[in-house]
Amino acid sequence: MQLKSHLWLTAAILLAVGLASCNAGKVPEPTTDVNAVYTSVASTMIAQLNDQLTQTAQAVPPPAGLAGPTELSTLPPLPTLSIEATLTPFGTLNVTGSPTLVTVFTPAGTLSSTAVGCADSLLIGDITVPDGTVEKPGTVFQKIWRMKNSGTCKWGTGFKFAFAYGGSRFGGGDLTINQSNDFVPVGGTKDFGVKLTAPTVPNTYSGCWKMQLPNQGYWFGQTACVTFKVSK
Repeated sequence: MQLKSHLWLTAAILLAVGLASCNAGKVPEPTTDVNAVYTSVASTMIAQLNDQLTQTAQAVPPPAGLAGPTELSTLPPLPTLSIEATLTPFGTLNVTGSPTLVTVFTPAGTLSSTAVGCADSLLIGDITVPDGTVEKPGTVFQKIWRMKNSGTCKWGTGFKFAFAYGGSRFGGGDLTINQSNDFVPVGGTKDFGVKLTAPTVPNTYSGCWKMQLPNQGYWFGQTACVTFKVSK
């Protein structure tokens, strides 16, 4: 058994020596660097692409008036925009002739009523000088309205029937309740008359009176207006 083992070992040694002697004269093959190959190929492709781009750019003519990209820095600056505004003053307004008064009024009985606390009033109607009455220039006349106490407290001392608004009061004054026989109970009525003077300029005019609380001066109730026309 030992003899067979020695024979196999001797045969293996001899085979190895023979193979070594056969390759002893050969030059070893160089090892190939794959990364170097890739780098070389990529550099070649980039160089070819740059050559093609350069040739294309040279073949395309520049726009008219622009010899090349370097002339952008030599272009003249943009002009400065200047805006000048001149204000023209308004002309002088000349008004000739007599001014015209436009009168807007609400017929009696349609005005809304505004109560203040327990005080309220209602216009019953015109006793004299109905709306639209024609008066001569400078004429003195008396306008009388009938008012009703539509509140829940009497009109006592200091209650007033006074000019509220309109083009003018036409010389008419305010009427103040001072006497007990002038007091107006709840539901009662009272006639208030003011003396007016018609203007001298022909036109249509209007003025309004209204009830007023004593001391505080608050207006309350319905408005009573006079509207008349002045004609020669």
